[in-house]
Amino acid sequence: MKAGFSSTPSGSGIQLKGRTWTITVDPESLGVTAQPEGQPPIEVSAPQAGLGPVEGLKHTDCEASWELSARKVRVSFRADGETLLVTFLSREPGRFTWPIVGEDRAVQAHILPLAEGSYVPSEDSRWLKHLIARSPMNAVESFSMPFWGLAFPSCTLTYMLTNQFNNELVFEDRAGRIGMRFTHEFTTNRERKEYGLVIRLGPPSPIEPARQYRRWLLEQDQFVSMRTKIEQTPEAEKLLGAPHIYLWSDGISVEMMDRFAGIGCRRLWLGLSSLRSGMQHPDAIRRAKSLGYLIGTYDAYHGIHDPDSTDASDTVRFDRHLYETGPILTADGSKIPGYLGRGYQLSPIAAWPYVKERVTRLMAELPEPFNSWFIDCDAYGEVFDDYSELHPATQQDDVQARLHRMAWIRDTYGLVIGSEVGVAYSAPVIHFAHGMMTPVFGWEDPDLQKDESSQYYLGNWSPSGGPTILLKQLPLKPEHRTFYYDPRFRLPLYQTVFHDSVVATHHWHHSSLKFTDQVDTVELLELLYNVPPLYHMNLDEFEKHKTRMRAHYEFFSPLHQELGLLPLTEFTWLSSDRMVQRTIFGEAVEMVANFAGEGFDYSGTVIPGRSVLARWLETGDTRIYTPAAPSD
Repeated sequence: MKAGFSSTPSGSGIQLKGRTWTITVDPESLGVTAQPEGQPPIEVSAPQAGLGPVEGLKHTDCEASWELSARKVRVSFRADGETLLVTFLSREPGRFTWPIVGEDRAVQAHILPLAEGSYVPSEDSRWLKHLIARSPMNAVESFSMPFWGLAFPSCTLTYMLTNQFNNELVFEDRAGRIGMRFTHEFTTNRERKEYGLVIRLGPPSPIEPARQYRRWLLEQDQFVSMRTKIEQTPEAEKLLGAPHIYLWSDGISVEMMDRFAGIGCRRLWLGLSSLRSGMQHPDAIRRAKSLGYLIGTYDAYHGIHDPDSTDASDTVRFDRHLYETGPILTADGSKIPGYLGRGYQLSPIAAWPYVKERVTRLMAELPEPFNSWFIDCDAYGEVFDDYSELHPATQQDDVQARLHRMAWIRDTYGLVIGSEVGVAYSAPVIHFAHGMMTPVFGWEDPDLQKDESSQYYLGNWSPSGGPTILLKQLPLKPEHRTFYYDPRFRLPLYQTVFHDSVVATHHWHHSSLKFTDQVDTVELLELLYNVPPLYHMNLDEFEKHKTRMRAHYEFFSPLHQELGLLPLTEFTWLSSDRMVQRTIFGEAVEMVANFAGEGFDYSGTVIPGRSVLARWLETGDTRIYTPAAPSD
């Protein structure tokens, strides 16, 4: 027996002493409660039945370990200050559930990293229905960062995953309240079958779980700042203050660049929709770079289609050998279908030689090289276990191969690298991300996706001069507002962790101007969180929106150049209805957004309805921005 440990009969609770709380663990049921100093007890995980007998239990004042022999799982708990470390180590493949949260009626809300972040009141029936409909969730794909939080009246609990892969979240109805159970799969292809959680007690702030996760990344030396990234890739500095714009048809032109410059845009990120666009428009690329803009192509290696197909895009067409040998295989040997069921998911390990060949060839052939590159899917969170004998991989191996190819493109050519969404594993490598501020949603809703007669139909991938799915403006279907736009349920969790590491904005499907009844709300959120807008432009679209674009740029761009290298340090609600919100960046500037229709008196300054205030903390100087008139 390890020195300092004592044996304890199974069936009795174990108390572990931390600096500011005492944790009580039932080894047989894995029920865990915590008693913070001077506060009521809180439930860390609900008890479970049927886990089987406890063997080899031993503990000290701060540690305990035992084996659930029927499950062949070794369990360990350790209290360390405000932290509870929990580890599960299995001797064979299988599934294991822990923790189970939400049964404690003192839980006021779940703090969830759904894209940028969501505040989910425990008894909100709309959220309950929404989360149950999305269950089960793949944790690495559904959560932008590997943590979640519970808000109690006087504290928060943050649950952080030490192994973010092969995890599933299921949300459940607990007598009208939101509950959640977390299950890990010990897979056959991982030699060490282990997962764990770092659970921390913190003060009652809605962004405290994100602060705890950022702190943990810093402790693990896993955080890479934008300042460091700029030292490595100097062109990345041009992201500061730059709106993001995808160009279509005549938008890829010298005339378009001159129009941008004509309204005062000195910094922009410009994206082209296909690999061949760079060959066709060298003068536009040259002019963009001369104006100080970043401009790059869309690229992807996530899927592969039959090379003989006539409707496949240039990014998914490779040779016959890769088509036959490169797809990812499931444990039963079947190939995983690709996007929308077309083609197959492509192994990033098998694709690597083709990545090098394609990028090297394009950069050599381009009449005017890009200074940025966008890799679709790699930061989305959809990663795979691959059971192919030719390129076996765990989900972690899959991620490492994706990060390796993005880093190679970045470092070989000094390019500013972006990817879709920007989930946490990608943050050390990428400079920018599309899909965090507003993610893709509504795939299952026929009004948005299929019924062209619906007022909410998003549009088609035509005409080629500007697909309506990107350029068409329309109202948002009301049932989606709560989950994606209502500021009362939005939290800047990703910005709290990564504001000074990754420039993250909207997905191209749901750009800043997409939904006519949400444009003002989107602008206020962008300014409150200090993130850039994302637009789709050709010459006609520019004329429609240039007034709004110019007004937003004049307010946003100088702020982002000043604050883009600073962390988001504080977020608070200033009104009981959560419609007036404040952020602070470093110790420099506070932003106060008034999402309500009437004015709000903040420290003697009236912020008009639907407006945002910037105040410099050292000087007291203020600026107020009210969104321009609605677009035509």
